[in-house]
Parts: sequence; structure tokens; C-alpha cells
Amino acid sequence: MKLRIGLLAALFVFTTSFLAAQDQPKIDSLFQVLRTSKQDTNKVLLLYDLSREFFNSDIERAEKYSNRALFLSQKLGFKRGIAMSYNNLGMINYFKAIYNVALSYHDRSLELMSEIGDRQGMAGSHNNKGLVYTQQGDYAKAIQEYLSSLRLREELNDQEGVGKSYNNIGSVYYLQGNYDQAKDYYNKALNILRQYPDQNLIAGIMNNLGIIFYEEGKYDESLDYHFKAKDIREEAGNQRGLAGSFTNIGDVYAAEESFAMALEYQEKALMIQEELGDKKGMLSSLQGIATVHSLTGDMEQALEYMEEVVDISTEIGAKKELRDAFNKMSTMYSKERNYEKALVFKTRYAEMKDTLYNEQTNELATNLEAKFENETKSKEIEILKGENRIQELQLARNRILIISFTIGLVLALISVVIYARINREKRKALELLQQQNVSIKRQKDEKEVLLKEIHHRVKNNLQVINSLIRLQCAYTEDQEALDLFDECQNRIISMALIHEKMYESSDLSNLNIKEYVSELAQNLLRSYRLNQHIELDVNVSIDHLSLDTLVPLGLMLNEMISNSLKHAFHNKKDGLITVKLDVLPDGMFDLVVGDNGVGLPKDFSFQSAHTLGMELILTLTSQLDGEITRLTEEQGSFFRVVFKGLEKERSDIKQAMLNEEAVVA
Repeated sequence: MKLRIGLLAALFVFTTSFLAAQDQPKIDSLFQVLRTSKQDTNKVLLLYDLSREFFNSDIERAEKYSNRALFLSQKLGFKRGIAMSYNNLGMINYFKAIYNVALSYHDRSLELMSEIGDRQGMAGSHNNKGLVYTQQGDYAKAIQEYLSSLRLREELNDQEGVGKSYNNIGSVYYLQGNYDQAKDYYNKALNILRQYPDQNLIAGIMNNLGIIFYEEGKYDESLDYHFKAKDIREEAGNQRGLAGSFTNIGDVYAAEESFAMALEYQEKALMIQEELGDKKGMLSSLQGIATVHSLTGDMEQALEYMEEVVDISTEIGAKKELRDAFNKMSTMYSKERNYEKALVFKTRYAEMKDTLYNEQTNELATNLEAKFENETKSKEIEILKGENRIQELQLARNRILIISFTIGLVLALISVVIYARINREKRKALELLQQQNVSIKRQKDEKEVLLKEIHHRVKNNLQVINSLIRLQCAYTEDQEALDLFDECQNRIISMALIHEKMYESSDLSNLNIKEYVSELAQNLLRSYRLNQHIELDVNVSIDHLSLDTLVPLGLMLNEMISNSLKHAFHNKKDGLITVKLDVLPDGMFDLVVGDNGVGLPKDFSFQSAHTLGMELILTLTSQLDGEITRLTEEQGSFFRVVFKGLEKERSDIKQAMLNEEAVVA
């Protein structure tokens, strides 16, 4: 059973209801009004409309204006504008294949819509969450969200919205292979939506029905529906939807062995997707072209296109598509009797299966990194549990250029200074490292797969960090905001050091915790460049911890030590920071972190502490299934965290891997 991009494109049409051709006169009119508008809620709505107009033609500009609308809404306290902006950003991140960030935005939008009593907005947020869960393959949650949306729309007598919900429920039944139920819901949607003017909705349903007939082997009926959908989308100027129709038509022609026609339509789809920057859609077209070349015996061309699928899947983090591409390439090499290559890609396929099982653990770290938000009232950067709220600081275009040039110049000067101070010992160490890299390349294929996976994970983290830097330096209004940006950079550098240590280990499942904590503390001390003499007392009796526990533990240590460095030693020439980690007799972990600094107020309590640091520490303590207390008998500020941790054997995954290896053998 194959799922093409056309189906998911139709799903999104029903979620957004604004995938249409760019209306240039309307855009010009919006810009003209925007130039003279005041900083009020009307300007928020103008920015929101601009984002929607650019959605189909320039996704980066759409994101830019959504962030500006979000920033202004937060400045004005306009909750509806904040919720609408979060909704837009969630949809934008969906098409950029950043699903965990999209879900975080929709969660926040739903929370605000519920708070202000906007039931129509609540229905839309439930619907959008269902779309993300559908893409992630969590069909039970997807159906739950779609039904919540359907109930709200029925209460509001929103017949058009009910039709959209029917379509999305039908799509989930399709993905589960229940074609009869899927067609039933699609036809219900058609009966309702034919009376409404938005033909893109009708095209989306026809596209979905065409996919079902394709899966059932009824190619004539499939082509009939796909060409009807294509004509509607072409007339409406819906380029993203048109590319999806071309891809699906190409699939049907390939199944009918009309290879020339199949190749023609797949290439048309690819051309449109490249212009739109729709990398998710490009994966489907490239695989379709590779399939045609494979069926015609041109295996060399087929493999070249599949290599491009692997590159794009790796770039956007589409792990399911990457896994399937490895499996397909293994099959192609087997047909060529190149069994050595076939085994390599089969092994990569098996490794990706394990990666997908660990998706939740990987997304935990990414979500925590992605949850930076600029609060203009409190003047500090916050990371919030289960959310991703990034405020974009407003800044004129000329100041953006000045800041970018200044940052580039500073980075260049720092690089020159660092290079000038490299001594002979470091050069020798670099040569030794290069020799070790050459030796690593000669190891077995299995070791190469593991190393590449490590590099892939590191790159994903760095991409998220770079995205955060780009968003937070986009706009600002005053010097205080620039100071906040410097503080944000220090925090990001500290987070990067954590990940660097994680991925230096050859065994990612068990890291040396004592070495890790020591280096983390030393790196933080160096990064703050304090003029005082600060000593570190690190006493760790635990040898190893798994990544499940180490990720939240590392973030907690980072925050506690950073708080001491920032606040504990004002007007003091020296100081001591203590970190102790032991195992209690009952198997619980005992963490003590503190300093001999100026201490906390006598009336301090966790309930009254509303700082970013304490909120993050309490959140991470909860994730580790632990409890935090303050040690008042110690001089300075000391905290004790007793936690259970998240150690797992993951025997189910190990058994699945053994079974897969048996099949390969």
C-alpha cells in the first residue's frame, strides 16, 4: 500500500482553507494600508492576512509576517491575535516537515482559543492537531482530534467545517486500509461541500478518491478523479495541489505501464515542487521517477534518483521516508545482483527502524531546545514545557542588515584570534585526529552506519539552534533587547556543548556520566568568563546513565550551574560550586547542586519562584519522576533532587532487530 503526497496535500487544504493563487493586487493593497497603520489590533490582522497570502508562493515570507503578527499581539496582549499567529506558524512548520514544532504551536493555539471562548478557533486547532498526528502515524490520536473538531462544528452548525472533518476522518480510514469507510466519509464530505464556492475543497476530495481507486487497482476510475482534481486546481492557481495531482497521475500511468506518460507527469510535479521549495512533495515525485526507471530496466538512473530521495529525507528529518528509501534501494541492488550493496542498505533500513522506535526520546531534546520565547515584559528568554513560543523582536530592515554585518564581523575577528593562538600541541592533536578519522573510515559497514547516524542527529540539533538564532535576531527595538540576544547566545552555546559531549561517545546508549558532568561544569565556567576565582567540586559516583535519563538531567545541571554563575557571587572575589550525584540504597538517584554564594531570600519557596530557571528545574524534576527540596542548613544556596530516572532496557526493540537480522540473513 503506497501513500502519495496528494492525499496529505488534500488533508491540509481542509485544515487551512486558504491554499489558493497569490492575489498580487490584494497584497499590494495590504502593504499600502500596513505602511500607515498604527501599532494596534488592526495591524495584527493585516500582518496575519499578509502571511496567508504568501503561504502558497513564499513560505519564508509567510513565516516572517506570522512572527511579526505574533510579536505585536503579545505586545498588545491581544490573545486572539496570538492564537491566530500560533495557528499560522503551526501550519507553516507542518509544510516544512518540522512536525513536533507544528504540534507545539497548535497546542498553544488551542489553549488560547479555549481561554477566550472561541469555539470556531478551537475546532480549527483540534483539526490541525489531527493533521499532525496523521502525518506522524498516530491514527488513534488523529481520529480523537478530528472527532473533537467535528462535535464543535456540529454545535456551531458549521456545515462547511463538518464537511472538512468528514474528509479528514476519511483520510485516516484510508491510511488504515479501510477503503470502504474512507469512501463513505469522502462522499459525505462531497455532498455537503458542493454547495460552497471553494473548489479546492472539492478537488481535494476527488484527489483522495482517486488514490483509493488506485490502491484498489481501478486505474480508469482513478485517472478520472485525478484529472478532475487537476483541472480544478489548475484553474484556481493552486500550484501545491496541482503538483500533487501530477504525482498521482504519474503513479497511475506507471501502474498501467504507460511509462512515458508516467515520467512526463512526475517531472511536471517535481518542477513545481522545486519552485515552491516543497521538499516533502519532492520526495514523492523523485520516488515516482525512480520507480519508472526501475520498471523500464534503467536501474542506474533509478538509483541516482533514490540517492536524491535519501539526501532530501536526511535534510528535512523525514525518517519514515528515509527508512523506506533504504529498503527500496536494497531491493534495487538485489535485482542487480549487487548483494553487497543490498546488504548495506538493508542494514541501514534496520537501523532506521530502531531510530523510529526512539522518536519520542529524540523529540524530547528537540522540543526543549525549540521552546525559547522572548517576553518583552520580563526581559528574559523562557523555555516552556510542551510549547514552542518564539517571539520575534520587531526591527526595521536597515537595522537587521547592520546587526547581521556586526555579528559577522565579530565572529570573523574571534575566528582570527582563535586561529592565531593555536599552538604546536594543538596542531599535533589535529593531525592525530585526522589519522584516527582515516582509521575509522576503514571499519566495518555496521560501524559506518552508526557513525553516520550520530552525525545526522548532531546536525538536526544544530539546525534547530540555528533556526532559533535566526528567529531571535530578526527584529529588535532597543539596546536592552540586543543585550538579551547576547544572553540567548550564551545559553545556546552552553546547550551546544552538552550535545557535543553526548555525540563524542562511541556508545550513545550509555555515556560516562562522571566525565560528562565534569566537562559540562568546566565548559559553563569558561563560557561565562567571570572575573572571580570560582572553583568546582564535582563528586559523581555513578559510572553510566542512558540517554533517556541523561538528556533531562543534563539540562537541569546546565540551568542550576548557570544560575549560580549568574547570581551567586556578586561582590565576591571567589566562590565554590558543588555538584554531587549518588545512588541511594533503594535505587533512587540523589543529586545535590549548590554554591557558597550570597544565598536565597529567607522567604523563598518553589511556589513563589516565577523565574525561568526555577520553572525549568521543576519541569525537568517532574520528567525524571523526582522531588526537589532546598537544603537550608547549608551556607549559600543548595538544592537536592531525588529522582527515579528513565532507565529502560528496550527489550522489545532489541528483539525486533534480531528478527530483522534473521530475515536479512
